[in-house]
Amino acid sequence: MSETSFTVKSNGVGRVRLEPTDVIGMGSPANPQLVLGLKFQLLPHPQTTYTLLRVNAKIFVGNENHPVAAAEHPPIAEDSYPNVYDRTVSLSVPLTLAQIKHIEEVRNGDNLLLRITLSGLVALKQTNEFERLQDMMLQVPVPRSHWIDTALKPWGISDLRLLEIKFPGSSHNEMVTARERLERAEGLYRVGDYTHVLTELRSAFNAIAEAYSQKGVSKEAWEQILVHTHADVRGKLLGLFVAFREFLHLGPHEPMPTTQTPTPISRQDARFALIVAHAIFEYFSIEDWPGI
Repeated sequence: MSETSFTVKSNGVGRVRLEPTDVIGMGSPANPQLVLGLKFQLLPHPQTTYTLLRVNAKIFVGNENHPVAAAEHPPIAEDSYPNVYDRTVSLSVPLTLAQIKHIEEVRNGDNLLLRITLSGLVALKQTNEFERLQDMMLQVPVPRSHWIDTALKPWGISDLRLLEIKFPGSSHNEMVTARERLERAEGLYRVGDYTHVLTELRSAFNAIAEAYSQKGVSKEAWEQILVHTHADVRGKLLGLFVAFREFLHLGPHEPMPTTQTPTPISRQDARFALIVAHAIFEYFSIEDWPGI
C-alpha cells in the first residue's frame, strides 16, 4: 500500500492511498486502460470544509523522470466529512500499445513499480474560493502475477505480442513477408483460430528459407543458412528447425477454413508454436549474422 496526504488552507485534512490490488487493466485490445482505484479520506478542519472537484495524475514507471502516461478524472463532487471513511475515485488512464511496450521494457519481466503524481482542485465552502492540490506522491509496487493476470490478459496482450523481433536482412522482401505472416499468426491466436496460427508460422519459416537459400524450403536450406555455426551446434539446430517445421505442418495448408477437418490444435499448442517461432526469429536477429 502507498499513502500520502494533502493540505487545504495549510491544514493537513486529506489522505489518499492506493493498494497494489487496486491497479487493474480494463477496456479492450483496441482501447486499453489502466484503472487506479484511489481511496480518498476528506476530513474537514473546523474552519475549512471543502468539495473535491478534480483529480489528475501523471504515471511514471520505475525510476524514470518522464511520465509514461497522464489522465484526468471527469468532474466530481465529493464533500469533506468529519467521520473517517474512504471515497473511491477510479481514475482511468488510457494507454497505447507503444506505452504498454515501454512499461514492459522497464518492468523487464519483474514486478512493476508505478510512481504516481496526483494533483487536484477543491472548492472551499465558506469563502467560495478554489484551491489547487499539488504534488501528492504515491509509489506502488505491483506484483508481476497481478499485473499479468489483471492487466495484460484483459488487454489481449502477452509477452508474445510485446516482443520486438528484428528480422535479419530487412532489405529482403521475403523478410517483410515473414514479419507480416508472424503478425497474422498472432492475430489468429487472439481470435482463437489456433490451427491457422500454425499455417501462418509455417509460411513465415518458408519466407526466411527463400530469402537466404537457393535450395528451396528444406533441411538443405537451413544447412546453408547455418553454415558458419559450430558443427555441434549446427547439428542440434538443424534437428530442431526440421522437427519444429514438421510440427507446424499439423496446421492446414489452406489459408482459410475448408470442409476438411484438420488435426485439432489446442490453445496451448498454438501458444507453444508462437513462443518457439519468436525464439527462433530472435536467434537470427543479431547484427551481422554470419550465416546470412
